[in-house]
Amino acid sequence: MTTDTMAAKSSEAYSSIAIVGAGGYGELFLKALKQSGFFVKVRAVTRAPEATETVKLERLKKLRALGIEVLEYTSVTADEFSRVFAGIDTVVSAVAVAGLLDQIPMIDGAVAAGVKWFIPSEFGVAQYQSAWMPFKGPLAAKEQVLEYLVGAARPKGLAYTAVYTGLALDYLDPHVIGLKLSKRRATLVGRGATPATFTCAADVVKVLVSIVQRPSEMQNRVIRYAGSTNKMRELIKVVTGNSCGNNVKIVSIDEARLKFCELARQQDMKAFQVYGRLLIEEGMAQINLRREPLDNGLFPDIKPESATETLVRLIKLAEAGSEMFKGGQIIHRSHTASSVTDGVGEVCKQEPASTTVAGKSPV
Repeated sequence: MTTDTMAAKSSEAYSSIAIVGAGGYGELFLKALKQSGFFVKVRAVTRAPEATETVKLERLKKLRALGIEVLEYTSVTADEFSRVFAGIDTVVSAVAVAGLLDQIPMIDGAVAAGVKWFIPSEFGVAQYQSAWMPFKGPLAAKEQVLEYLVGAARPKGLAYTAVYTGLALDYLDPHVIGLKLSKRRATLVGRGATPATFTCAADVVKVLVSIVQRPSEMQNRVIRYAGSTNKMRELIKVVTGNSCGNNVKIVSIDEARLKFCELARQQDMKAFQVYGRLLIEEGMAQINLRREPLDNGLFPDIKPESATETLVRLIKLAEAGSEMFKGGQIIHRSHTASSVTDGVGEVCKQEPASTTVAGKSPV
């Protein structure tokens, strides 16, 4: 069978795709998939907006103008998702951290609607258990969703693919991990010598678009793609010109843990920033922490932008006063703070009160 014949059969079998989420990565996926011309039908599935959500309403209007079908759901139930997934072969979820567990009824709805393939919102880092944190934190839902896909949905005929691409510096606000681009300053937790995985947003989109066009090759597996692997000290040097010095604030692991506990008790969203910096230093931002193989070889046509190249590009934008795309909405949800801080009493209960760092700025 020729390559062209295989592609034609694949296209015939998987001719429609729905993206859950019309902002952030969801919007990027939708536009790229429509532009690719591979699918007969590209559908945006999104929560029904309120009349006051003018930005979202305008975004949906623009998606419709591109020829993208938009269906809205009003409740997070299997029945609602079954309705909006009708006639769809492949579903890609692009929900934010706060909505990860909503994917359970989403998956049930996909099964009921006869969807063939479900790609959950695993983009970013995988769930690894932290050695210093006795609770799993907000990314544990990723593991729970993947287990549900494999154990409950796959036996019912729904294929899955989990995709991990690490951190996207042009999607996540670099300030969250301590890089202050316009000021050319940085905050470093620990030594900054632990590798982390980075893939820029455009390359994440390219990986996803390639995956959904190759179902027979990509289904029922985990895909790990890295634009580059870097240590925080390397990135800080790009931003500040030095890996240490007056423009680099160095915070010890112990101080950072105490600050996290303090902010978490207060339900302060800045706890999420400290949490992320701690996990990077521990190695949790490396998508193959357990020596799992990377799958870059599956995408030979993608020439990835490295994290240092992304930073140079973003610094130029920041210095020019340009607005850069940020998908950091996950750190602006108050209920995400609660998920980050679950079990914080266990983390902090043995810390002596005299060692708190009240009054200091967040790390």
